[in-house]
Amino acid sequence: MSLAMQSKWADPGGGIDSNAWRGALLPLGERDASLAIQNDDKYLNVAFMTTDPGLQERILNQGIFIWFDPAGGEARRFGIRYPVAWGTLPASMDELPHPEGTNPGSPGVGRGRAGDDLEIYTDGYKEYERVGMKDAGGIDVQVAKLSDTLLCQLRIPLRAHARGPYAVSAAPGDLIGVGIETRANRTTGESVSSILPLKVWRTVQLASPPSVSRQP
Repeated sequence: MSLAMQSKWADPGGGIDSNAWRGALLPLGERDASLAIQNDDKYLNVAFMTTDPGLQERILNQGIFIWFDPAGGEARRFGIRYPVAWGTLPASMDELPHPEGTNPGSPGVGRGRAGDDLEIYTDGYKEYERVGMKDAGGIDVQVAKLSDTLLCQLRIPLRAHARGPYAVSAAPGDLIGVGIETRANRTTGESVSSILPLKVWRTVQLASPPSVSRQP
């Protein structure tokens, strides 16, 4: 179900500060999870927090998907998956594209190393590219454990620019759709409590630049 929320105008610089997010977090109503969204004129910042142990285990094992629909709906027009770990797949093997002549279960197909790599999706789960953070055109993703809380943070350009084509394709003041999702397939070693997937969408009104009052 998609519910509306308002983005807040970000401080200049678009940096990610764990403590700064806490005052802007809104509960999602399930899985002990919260979401906060900020933007400036160049970047969209998304923060997702959860204290659910099973959901934390799934994210750390298989990553979290953050989707964007610039039309304001729930279409997976553009998405990021992070972290990317060895032995995990972004979706079921049958749904993924694989090079001709390769075995979807073989090492190196749809797999990667956690840390600097992330996956960028441009057509739902059908088309994705794995890139290093330094080649992601200004996208910055972080996942950190803070006591009993897992914090996932994403900064992504609103518009494509010279550094790279990856962007939300939106502008301040626009209405967009933002989805948070994990997959339902279970990996070796995961506990039963972690296999329940998460799928939440919010319609987000991006913030406009604050008006500047003129001194008399």
